[in-house]
Amino acid sequence: NNMKFALHALLAVSASAFAPVSSPCSHPRRSAIALMAEADLRDTMKKEFYAEFLAKVVAPLGLGLEDSNIDLDLEYQRVPWWRQGSAYTEIQRQDRRTVFMHKDWVRHRSSERFIRNLLSIGSSGINQALSTELAVVTFVSIFVVLLNVLFYKYQDFSGVFHPGLLAGVEAKAISLPVLPFSFASPALSLLLVFRTNTAYSRWNEARTLWGGLINTCRNVVRQSNTFFPDDPHHNMLKRRMATETSAFVKALRNFLRGPPNDATLRNELYELVDAGLMSRVQADATMNASNRPMFCLSAMSATLRKARIDPIKSARIDTSISILVDLTGANERIFKSPVPLVYSRLLARFLTVFLLMLPLALWGQLDGYWNHWVTVPAEFIIAFFLFGIEEVGIQIEEPFSVLPLEAFCNGAIAATSEEMLGAVHSGVFDTNL
Repeated sequence: NNMKFALHALLAVSASAFAPVSSPCSHPRRSAIALMAEADLRDTMKKEFYAEFLAKVVAPLGLGLEDSNIDLDLEYQRVPWWRQGSAYTEIQRQDRRTVFMHKDWVRHRSSERFIRNLLSIGSSGINQALSTELAVVTFVSIFVVLLNVLFYKYQDFSGVFHPGLLAGVEAKAISLPVLPFSFASPALSLLLVFRTNTAYSRWNEARTLWGGLINTCRNVVRQSNTFFPDDPHHNMLKRRMATETSAFVKALRNFLRGPPNDATLRNELYELVDAGLMSRVQADATMNASNRPMFCLSAMSATLRKARIDPIKSARIDTSISILVDLTGANERIFKSPVPLVYSRLLARFLTVFLLMLPLALWGQLDGYWNHWVTVPAEFIIAFFLFGIEEVGIQIEEPFSVLPLEAFCNGAIAATSEEMLGAVHSGVFDTNL
């Protein structure tokens, strides 16, 4: 079984490394259909290559792996680290806006996740974010090794030790004892754990708040459909309430995503104008508002005032709108208040100094290897994971650029509201058994 597992890994590496990959040209006039067709073709080429690899290379070996179903993660186009620019880390946050469905959970808990995660380590976004830090600590470890070769002693290829090339009469090793690092590592571990736990708490609270936004927006549309009378005037108000509810969540998404999202919001509002669901004056006023989410909530309250319904029913809808105000304020609180900077800076300084000095302690402990060269890979691996833990906390501390807000706005709220309105207007609920 172990041999078969290893062969599975070898197959995955071979197929993913040598499968043909096309490089799409990012021409601004290329249509989305053309890009989708090219992506399908690229995936088909990879699958065909893997099938041919199994048939021609693996089958003759008689190992019983012809029907292997290695998950190659074909739908995600990874970028090797040497092709990643300085802005790649920020851009790649969009790839973390995941919405899981049934097949995603099956893939997530698959035993092949270990192979998949190892194969993707070279194109990891965390790697790119840490490229400078890892390069610096690796250079320091190389410098420590070379420094001892020059000023202490070195070992030639035959295993004979010689004084350093620039060593004096009483040369001593340039190193540090391990004991201080043993004392400091528990404190560093606690700081890292607290940092990641605090960042995850912020992410989890943001996701919970957006769950509340989704449910409350659906309730506003549902209550409008239920309480507003069935006549042309109120049918128009139902449609308007649903439109303004959709505009509200998109305006909140725009606030949380920042100015780069302004063009997207403007296009979405003018699509509503073109569909006759919102006036151009209201769309322009929304874009010019200093607080666009609250402006949209005020529009929803104005629409509610135009409805000729019982005050108790109106109060229930207004309560739902008030809940949206509270949820908006909670989102603003998370976005505008980071983890205290004094804590983040202390951890970053502690971790940086610890890893910069660590090669001096590793050098003395790894004397069983030729010229202590293992100090370099050991330092790299330790730094990769310790810096990675801190980077995860940084990445999820501001959760709104990694949460799939577009899916929440367009699918969970706007599309569901349209479906509820369509069902009411179709009369399907009025049919007698």
